[in-house]
Amino acid sequence: MKTLDELRMFKQFISSAEQVWTQIATSPRGKVVYTVNGVDYTPLPDKYNTKRKISRIFRRYWGKQLTETMIRNLQLRLLKGKLCIPCGTIPSVPCAVQSLQVKANLPNQRTIAATLVGGEKKTKVDYRLIRSGETQSFTIMKRSGRELDVRYRPPVAPATAPKAAAKPVAKPAAKKAAPKPLLNPAVKPEASSKRKPKGKGKGKQKLLKTP
Repeated sequence: MKTLDELRMFKQFISSAEQVWTQIATSPRGKVVYTVNGVDYTPLPDKYNTKRKISRIFRRYWGKQLTETMIRNLQLRLLKGKLCIPCGTIPSVPCAVQSLQVKANLPNQRTIAATLVGGEKKTKVDYRLIRSGETQSFTIMKRSGRELDVRYRPPVAPATAPKAAAKPVAKPAAKKAAPKPLLNPAVKPEASSKRKPKGKGKGKQKLLKTP
């Protein structure tokens, strides 16, 4: 019974989490429009008229990093003292949970695979949920398929300019070493390096007497 109740709870929790971004994006009902650089903006209603209020709503379901990403993807702008959102049709995205399965059940952590439907689309998404204690509620810390969804799409990294090739540096020509001075300039190198050995001295020859 506890497992079934937990599955129902996760199904409702993920469905609400998936709908909260669209709920705010489609909330303006007024006709006031401000045009900036060719883009039309309309003010948000009072319950969503600050980023702090929106952040509190998102944080009921999503972690800090995903909350910041979702707010950035709303493309909000402060005009005439009012927080505004671009006018236009919000693309339909799958946000209702058709089925789900708990893939990993750890203390205060769950990994869930869910099938979402909506807008004539169906997609499979993996979630990682964490809570700080048994009495606390879960928070979605990771969601797969973010690159394909306008709500959770991460920011595009700015293109880095290619590094310029290093210019070759000419090495200075090596200086020729000066010849070493001779120890005795008066003596030629050949004479000083090669000297004839002195012969042995000749002694006096003895005369032999003949009979």
